[in-house]
Formats: sequence, C-alpha cells, structure tokens
Amino acid sequence: MTAGRDGWSLDPAPAGRPAATLRPDAETAWRLCTRGIQPATALARAGCLGDRRLGEAVCRIVSVVY
Repeated sequence: MTAGRDGWSLDPAPAGRPAATLRPDAETAWRLCTRGIQPATALARAGCLGDRRLGEAVCRIVSVVY
C-alpha cells in the first residue's frame, strides 16, 4: 500500500519492500482496535518503519468484537 497524490493505492511497493511496517504487541493492538488507546499512543508504542502517514492511517482502525 502506498500513498499517492490521489490517495492510497494497493499497488505493490517498489522492489517488493513494504511501504510501512508496524509491530504492535498484542495488548497495544487489542486496545487500539477497541479504542482503549488513542491512535498516536499506539503508533508510538508500535513504532513505524517507512511511510509514517500510512502507519498513522493504520492506527485509525476500529474493530467490532462480538
């Protein structure tokens, strides 16, 4: 996924490398998806390698848990 002038694209990253990598631990991921922590806090905990705007977009995820 890459960020372009017209928005996000699901095209493969150049040279097969990911555009961004986040590695949250299980607790951070759970709290993020259930809105138990703010996206900025999750991003700080997980760290972001690569395109920070993509990492920020990923951290706006919301999940419905049954």
